[in-house]
Formats: sequence, structure tokens, C-alpha cells
Amino acid sequence: MKYSKLAMVGAVLAASMSFTGIARANTLSGAYYDQYLGPYTTLSLGSAPTTAPGVAPTATFTVNSNSLGTIFNFKLPGTGVAGDWDLYNFVTYGGDSVTGINNVSGPGTDNINNGVLVFTGNVSLAAGATYDVTHDDGAILYLNNGSGWVTAINAPGATAAEDSSFTVGTGGTYSFELIYAEVNGGPAVLSSTNFDTTPEPSSLILLGTGLLGLAFALFRKNKASGLVLNS
Repeated sequence: MKYSKLAMVGAVLAASMSFTGIARANTLSGAYYDQYLGPYTTLSLGSAPTTAPGVAPTATFTVNSNSLGTIFNFKLPGTGVAGDWDLYNFVTYGGDSVTGINNVSGPGTDNINNGVLVFTGNVSLAAGATYDVTHDDGAILYLNNGSGWVTAINAPGATAAEDSSFTVGTGGTYSFELIYAEVNGGPAVLSSTNFDTTPEPSSLILLGTGLLGLAFALFRKNKASGLVLNS
């Protein structure tokens, strides 16, 4: 038909726009418990974990990750108790932006030694892929894809940086809660590898632009050869 080429280009554009619509950023909700030594968590079958029962957090904040494939990239490189000198710098070390705390006054300037950090959010996980969380002190990770909470990592005793890995049998979007206890002085490390493979909007726009270019090239080729694309 006479409009078949135009329809093809329109379909490619619509597809690229729909891909862009499903992209999302890595956003975490954080809570900080100053000088809190436990119990860290309770987990009831079929319900979300409850952290620090009956204890209000010292601070709550939001972290927006700026690194594709990485949710946790937090670090304080100093040593000893003095190395745990700043909550704000810990959560912004990797270039992430944070709202709710600052580095001028209040909990953002707290020394995080003997404190507990709790992060919650959503993450896209692929079946069979290996995901790593690097932590220098205790870390517990819970996941829920709608079928109930499960423990993916339970490594409460590390005093030097180590990797804890997990896989999932079913791919999809998971709610998570990660608990990190900073004890015994700095350095403080909490980072992740291979998390959230959802492309950023800019990458999807580039993909859509490439598809449009391909469609236009096919249009020019068919026009030159006298071929007609039928719908």
C-alpha cells in the first residue's frame, strides 16, 4: 500500500517511545539508626522484614544512583573509628545524589560507627544471573517478587571487605531490604555489582534513533529499486 513505508517508520518510532517509557532510575529509601546494636531485624513468613522494632530511625533519606548497573556504591576510605566520620559522605561517595540529609549539620555529619543503615527499594533481577554485594561489616538482604520475603544474603560477621553473592530462580522486579551494620571502625564499604540491568532512557532513545535510521535506509533502498512494501 502507498502508506506502508510511513506506517513502518511510525511503528518503529512508537516502539522506541514505549521502551523509553518503561525505563526507570535506581532510587533507594534509606534509614539510619545511630549507635544501634540490635536486634537488627525480625522476619515473619509472608510479611515484610521489621528492622529495629520500636526504635525510630535517627534519619531518613533518599538516594538516587547515577551509575547504571549499580545500586550500592557507598564507602568511607578512612581507618579506625575516625574513618567512620560522616553519614553524608558515605552515601554520596560513588557520585550518587541524596536528599533528606546534608553535610552541614544534623545526622548527615554523624560518625556512623556502631550504626545501622537500612535501604529499601525495587530492583530488576534476571533468573540465573549472579549478583554481588561487597560489605566490610554485617549485611542482610531480603527479596520479595510478590511470592513472599526470602533471605538472599545473611552475612553478619565480616570485619574486612568481602563479597556475598546470590542468584534468583525467577526473573522480574523484586522489592528488597538491605541491612548494613557498621562496627569496629572504618573503612566502611557497601557496594553492588550487576544490579538493575534496565537501560537508562538515554540508551533507549539511542536505540530508537538507530531503528529509525534503519527504517529510513530500507525506505530509500526500496524506492530506488522500485520495490513496494505491502502491509
